[in-house]
Amino acid sequence: MAKQRKHCEASIARVYSEHVRATPLICSPPPISLETCCIQTKTKDKHYTDTDTVVSRCLREMVADEYNSAQVNVCLWTIHKRAQVCGIKFTSGNPLSGVRRRNEKMKRCGSVITLVRGGRSLYAWVIRFMHFDKLHVAHVSWLPVTDYPTGTPVVVRLVRDGPKPDENCIISLTDIDPTSVAILNEERCMYMMRMKGVDTMLRL
Repeated sequence: MAKQRKHCEASIARVYSEHVRATPLICSPPPISLETCCIQTKTKDKHYTDTDTVVSRCLREMVADEYNSAQVNVCLWTIHKRAQVCGIKFTSGNPLSGVRRRNEKMKRCGSVITLVRGGRSLYAWVIRFMHFDKLHVAHVSWLPVTDYPTGTPVVVRLVRDGPKPDENCIISLTDIDPTSVAILNEERCMYMMRMKGVDTMLRL
């Protein structure tokens, strides 16, 4: 009975949504893509140059962990502008101020990602995407630790001068939550709004 009710509620919600949007035909929802990788572009591929000791160290550690302590020249990593996580596309290097899209009140930044570390959601800005063989990663700059002024994960606030997470600057694409993020910028803080899902709060 519970299973039938769950299916019924989902069907009603979809029908209502499509009627409100004036969709002429009621159809099944689109399939969910699980593809997670850097996206090849028409421009010539660039390779990472060993100029940042912290980034190079993280890349070496990832290769060593994945390939049984193998040592590989970090210059073999390829740099990408774009990537997708479960079908959701991201673009590195976009301004953190965000861009307002048609019919949206909040600005959206295609370079902001969110993921869970230590039982809580964190946010970061992607500097670039990189890949080597089957490893697909993002080089990120961490944003301040999340704050929840209402005590629920519905309102997500990041105080600009707040502390930042002590995490590696290189993360796997498979760790990123598949959701775009909208941003409301204020003088002393930013408010994040996920397009899908809700944050994971650390309960003390």
